[in-house]
Amino acid sequence: MKHSLQEKFCNADVAISPHRFTLLMIVIATIAAGCARTEEEAVREKPARPVSVMTLNQSKQLQRQLMTGSVAAWKTEQVGFEVTGRVDFVIEPNEEVQPLILSKTAPDPTAIAKVDEERFRIAVETARADVQVAQRRLEANQVTIEQQLPAAISSAQAQLELAQTENDRTSRLSAQQAVSRSEYDNTKTSLSVATSSLASAKAQLAQANAEQLALQAQVLRANHALDEAERNLRNTSLYSSFRGIVSEVHTVPGSYVSPGDPVVTVQMMDPMLVQFEVSADDSRKYPKGDVLTVFVADKNGQRHPVSGMVYTVDSVADSNSRTYTVTLHVRNQKIEMRADGEETMARTQGIFPLNIGPIVTGDKRSFVEQRCLHRIGDSTVVWKVANRKWNEPTRPVDRILQVEPVKVICGDDVIPFLGQWKFVPVQFENPSEIDVENDLITDQLFFPEDSALSESDFETWTDRRVLLQQRDWMLRPGDVVQVAINGDAVEGFYVPMKSIRNESGRTYLHVVETAGEETIARRVEVTVQNRNAVSDRSIQLKVLPVLEGELHDGVQIVIGGSHYVKEGDRVRVVSGREAN
Repeated sequence: MKHSLQEKFCNADVAISPHRFTLLMIVIATIAAGCARTEEEAVREKPARPVSVMTLNQSKQLQRQLMTGSVAAWKTEQVGFEVTGRVDFVIEPNEEVQPLILSKTAPDPTAIAKVDEERFRIAVETARADVQVAQRRLEANQVTIEQQLPAAISSAQAQLELAQTENDRTSRLSAQQAVSRSEYDNTKTSLSVATSSLASAKAQLAQANAEQLALQAQVLRANHALDEAERNLRNTSLYSSFRGIVSEVHTVPGSYVSPGDPVVTVQMMDPMLVQFEVSADDSRKYPKGDVLTVFVADKNGQRHPVSGMVYTVDSVADSNSRTYTVTLHVRNQKIEMRADGEETMARTQGIFPLNIGPIVTGDKRSFVEQRCLHRIGDSTVVWKVANRKWNEPTRPVDRILQVEPVKVICGDDVIPFLGQWKFVPVQFENPSEIDVENDLITDQLFFPEDSALSESDFETWTDRRVLLQQRDWMLRPGDVVQVAINGDAVEGFYVPMKSIRNESGRTYLHVVETAGEETIARRVEVTVQNRNAVSDRSIQLKVLPVLEGELHDGVQIVIGGSHYVKEGDRVRVVSGREAN
């Protein structure tokens, strides 16, 4: 190569002597060596990466196997009326409901559905009238027993005594031949009549006493009929027997239902059931009351541990799989949308379009739901959503609603719709501020209970941001979760999952070492064992070094920032902890 370069330079138009050529090559080599040293220095001068470390020690931890489980509702009920009637109102799906609990401290129950109560109200009034009639009859008969008949008996008794006296006197005179035979017979007849009248009065009293018992029974029967009528009137409103959500609606307002017809399906959301299958041998390892760890994935794929308690273990195996179902009780919780600066944001539970006139009344008038109307000073306004349109797909960045007030003039009509909403016709004071076909308005605005703001502050409210309340449940029927099944304790090196790095089909840990005055990270190839554990409610993996002796008690490994560290990188330890 040197000869070929020298020949080229020598054969060039400009002649270069061999001595000069040698000198030129020395200069080029010196420059190249300087550049190489500069690059090495630049690499060494890269800033140290901040990492968190863990001191590795052998420990005994429970083996853990992840079983796939499914989530199911603990209680599900198809709710129906006990009375016959035409449906006036039915709640919407996914609405939360509070049960009907006979307690002064219980929250107000949520009406799920209602039937037309007019005929039941009439039945109650009729039953009340029947009670009054029966009560008055009872009272009238009581007067007969206590006053009328005793007076009649006293009168008959007096007549009897008088007849008896006349009869005795006439008998003495008849013996003396002082009265005629006919007069004597008349006095005897009068005595018999008086005796019969007294007996009749006493019989009437006995009869009145018997009728009093019958009338009391009639009053009791009328009261029972009133209770039944009032109960039927109460049953025109349908309630759930437990707290949950409406998962399905089976009827619509205007439908005619019979007793027992399903109207809605309500399912309990807290607690939930988690079910998984085990073999016959393993089924005896989970007595009722044992607590297991369940891993639930959120919308970002991150797994969160929750506790589950063994509720039941099937006593009979599945005929096809020959496995037993273990059922856990797991507490559920709501996940609410959060946003920065939400302290000054208003809340709303929905948004409405304005082009619903053809749906409500079949004409082109503009309607708004009553709850959408707000009073600000002397004006009635609706809050128009500025960053959403009916004819535009929603962008993820528009989750926070930007609103602005628009003044309206309300009509006098209130038009019910499906028993759920009440719409009011409106006209906009400035039609140029609104696009009826595409603009959206918010439902009723409110501030949370713990906020320093209230409804009266809307006149001076300048934030103009609204958070659309969206509550989701962590566990939903049909979700798939992972259940940690613990076994025997096995000794070894256990590391967090985040400390493992996979690259080109190999698995590595980064060990922190001191090289002179610098702290560097060195790769150690490991194999992950099938045995892993749960420590501090996080997943721990059991690892073995490929080369024996590269891992030992006391060595520090990178657990935070491992995926950004390369072989030989300088690192700066910012935090550390001992292995469990």
